[in-house]
Amino acid sequence: MRKRIKVSNITCTNCAKTIEQHFNKMTDINAKVLVTSSAVIFTYDESKYNEDFLFDQLLQIGYYGIKDDEKEKKSKRKDLIDLVIAIIFTIPLLFTMFEHLGATFIKVPSIFMNGYFQWIMATPVLFISGRRFFNATWHSVKARNLGMDSLVVIGTTSAYLYSIFTTIKNHGHTHDLYFETTAVIILMVLIGNYFENRIKAKTSATLTGLLSLGAKEAIVIRNGIEVTIPIDDVVIDDIVIVKGYDKIPVDGIIIEGKTYVDESMLTGESMPVVKKQGDEVIGSSMNIMETIKIKVTKIGSETVLAKIIQTVEETSLIKPKAQRIADKISSIFVPIVVILSALVLIGYLVISKETFSGAISPAIAVLVVSCPCALGLATPTSISVSSGMAFKEGVLYKGGEFFEIANKITAIAFDKTGTLTNGKPNVTNYLGNEEYLKYTASLEKHSNHPIATSITKYYKDEFLDVKNFETLIGYGIKGIINKKQVYVVSISYINEKNLKLNNEFMEYEKYQEEGKTVFFTVIDNEIVNMIAVADELKPSSFALIKELKRRNITPYMITGDQEKTAKYIAGLLGIEKIYAKVLPHEKANIIQDIQKHEKVVAFVGDGINDAPALKMADVGFAIGTGADIAIDTADVTLMNNDLKTVLYAIDLSKATLRNIYLNFFWAFIYNIVMIPLAALGLFNPMLAGFGMAFSSIMVVLNALSLKLWKFKYREEIKNENN
Repeated sequence: MRKRIKVSNITCTNCAKTIEQHFNKMTDINAKVLVTSSAVIFTYDESKYNEDFLFDQLLQIGYYGIKDDEKEKKSKRKDLIDLVIAIIFTIPLLFTMFEHLGATFIKVPSIFMNGYFQWIMATPVLFISGRRFFNATWHSVKARNLGMDSLVVIGTTSAYLYSIFTTIKNHGHTHDLYFETTAVIILMVLIGNYFENRIKAKTSATLTGLLSLGAKEAIVIRNGIEVTIPIDDVVIDDIVIVKGYDKIPVDGIIIEGKTYVDESMLTGESMPVVKKQGDEVIGSSMNIMETIKIKVTKIGSETVLAKIIQTVEETSLIKPKAQRIADKISSIFVPIVVILSALVLIGYLVISKETFSGAISPAIAVLVVSCPCALGLATPTSISVSSGMAFKEGVLYKGGEFFEIANKITAIAFDKTGTLTNGKPNVTNYLGNEEYLKYTASLEKHSNHPIATSITKYYKDEFLDVKNFETLIGYGIKGIINKKQVYVVSISYINEKNLKLNNEFMEYEKYQEEGKTVFFTVIDNEIVNMIAVADELKPSSFALIKELKRRNITPYMITGDQEKTAKYIAGLLGIEKIYAKVLPHEKANIIQDIQKHEKVVAFVGDGINDAPALKMADVGFAIGTGADIAIDTADVTLMNNDLKTVLYAIDLSKATLRNIYLNFFWAFIYNIVMIPLAALGLFNPMLAGFGMAFSSIMVVLNALSLKLWKFKYREEIKNENN
């Protein structure tokens, strides 16, 4: 049994380790955590375990599974309430910083400097808003896996307890308090978590969107009678009836009827395809013409849609994600700081013969000065600034992992339809007397085929009346106009009826070689014109491929088109690496194959069929005008059709990563210098708190310097394209 459970309070890789270690100790059960989606994928023996057991076990280790949308909304409201509480009670404590700094431009109420007042203000922030950190730390201690939550708890609790001690000792009349440090740390981390969870919410919508594609019911023949049943009750070999303009509910083979099927939601190809007796159809594709009967061949997890969903899940688990640098370091940093603080306390008590009051101050100073604020701000502040810059250029980032990977890209694979091309067919060539175009367009106006739309759009005049309109499935359409029998048909019909093509229309072979779809208009058995329709390449595709090659990034093209068409399109762009006739669930496998030859592989796509490949790739770029599933699955969304923004996103990632590294350099230099000084007694907890705040300010200022960065290639590419 496979089960995906949403968990409200997964925040980092340490949460993932705690959950996975707990469940993987059990027999016949395996847990994999999707940190970016705040979810756990369980695989288990349903004869031994059930869903309630999974939720109970999660709760035992401090994680809250969400069973429905309403509970998820309540969890989000709870997080927001905690953040509001932290803001309300922290604001009065911020005034104390002005007093500590000796600022004269603002009058701080005397009550704000009272120790008991500050104690009252800091307590709800620490124990109500910050209770999640204590809970997580408790379970991470049991799992022997300390992380950022532990640093938050140690730093805030030490400052809080020291401040209580000082408040009681001096009856509230002292400035040697650090309640504001406790509150500010909690508030800053909560703000970071709040925005991070909003990004994760986008990612977690992917599978929900995929599941919504499937039909909920099916019309089946049972005992000779048509009955509508839930999709879960359909079994293999059932006969299912699919009416025109209905969604095909399951995978199967047509046993009766002939129609056009729109498979674009799964294949990405814009042209409906002819389906006749003996042809396979895919569940969730759309029957857009005649009623058909299909024999069910696949149900449940074996359907194409289910395989896409499973692939998205699996690639989410195995996709190489760079862990947060701060989490990696904290696994060593936290124990070292705690041990060092204890050694400082013992040293002053034993060696220096200090009183406990004198020894506790430098020990707490070590803990406070090593507060994780700077480490915690290093990545999100830089990413926040660069994300704002990117959004103005039509680039939407989904998470911080992109910045650690994108600058190392050595190959980019592109879906063809809707990515390199416009995604919609247009008339590219018209041969014949212009007078006959009105017959063609008037007939096409009665069809809902995408090619018909392109022809009627191409025609700019008034339409003629059509009688006896009929669809010739697999060939074209026909009707009577001005008492003349008019056909708009493919070359197959022309050959079958042995109609004569004049020399002008023999060009059709050349157009077909170029990947174009060719139709002829026949009036009273005479061919009067020829129209070629194609999904044309975006102008920005040419400049992008040229620039990628200049940077030694290898371009690939992956498409469901025939090899002949694929090679022609790739040749126009200068792409040598091509994969043609690719099925939806095969794209992720192809990306995996490319990864064997390339170091870091990106994928650019726009359709639902691209979702697994977007997840499998080291970096996924989704065209913002494409399917919601592709956008939700990708690491980066391009909000416009300009493919040059791929280069912008890559270059900005390099600048952002440099900025992040500089932030960490400052944070570590600060700790390397300040911790020894605090241990030597040169910094009391108050100065240590100021040092911590200064460290955070420096990180924010450095992140803001990213705004000075400029994209050096934009004008150059524009000039080349022109």
